[in-house]
Amino acid sequence: MSPLVSALLLGLLQGFTEFLPISSSGHLVLAQSFLPGFSQPGVLFDITLHLGTLVAVCLYFRSDLWSLFLSLFSAQSPVAQENRRLLWLLIVGSVPTAVIGLLFRKQFEAMFDDLQSAGIWFVITGLLLFVTDRVSTRGRDLRAMTLFDALVIGTAQGISIIPALSRSGSTIAAGIFLGLERQALVRYSFLLSIPAIAGAFLLEVIAHRQEALAGFDPLVYGVGTLAAGLLGYWSIAVLLRMTQSRRLSVFGYYCVALGLLTLVLTAR
Repeated sequence: MSPLVSALLLGLLQGFTEFLPISSSGHLVLAQSFLPGFSQPGVLFDITLHLGTLVAVCLYFRSDLWSLFLSLFSAQSPVAQENRRLLWLLIVGSVPTAVIGLLFRKQFEAMFDDLQSAGIWFVITGLLLFVTDRVSTRGRDLRAMTLFDALVIGTAQGISIIPALSRSGSTIAAGIFLGLERQALVRYSFLLSIPAIAGAFLLEVIAHRQEALAGFDPLVYGVGTLAAGLLGYWSIAVLLRMTQSRRLSVFGYYCVALGLLTLVLTAR
């Protein structure tokens, strides 16, 4: 498989699965294990894929990000106070994600070579989505969200470093179990993903700064990153619509089927 085709495939996978509750890391594990002739374009490529999806989520929620930024300099208006409170909740929610990522990064990375583990976590993700669709929430909005809520959701995001455990699925499920209103919760989950993706991007740059530029091909990297960004932007809109209509079970069936198929193919 040529580097350009591999780059395009990985970019499409990253963009399509990064925000949908079907785990981008799990799909990349399967792609690298099962596709004949697959080759990784290079260490820097993984970094640029994260950059592509980071740009996508920032563009989609640019209005929210601008409002959060302006709230730091605004007067004590109710809207500014509400945005500052949301900003504080995002900071608090990012703490457990950062701690888990820094302390257990190597252990989680080692799981990328374990296909059976990926199959099991795909099934767990699917079951989690089934349960989530059937939970009736009390409808608390972000104004009623507590620091405890933020810590729980941030912890769920941190644990989802495990390959095949969906980040968006885990954070949305955690929030729904806490009784948060779905639309507000998904907004918080996506905003919370921004520091997480940015942090992963910086960690990869620091960890691989020496070998990152080896084999750099602007066309290959550009195609992959553009595909990840465009498809990532689209997948955000899809998840927002399907969460509101309680249709996460659609993704649940997919994850369970993919997980069982993976376990069958890797059975010894």
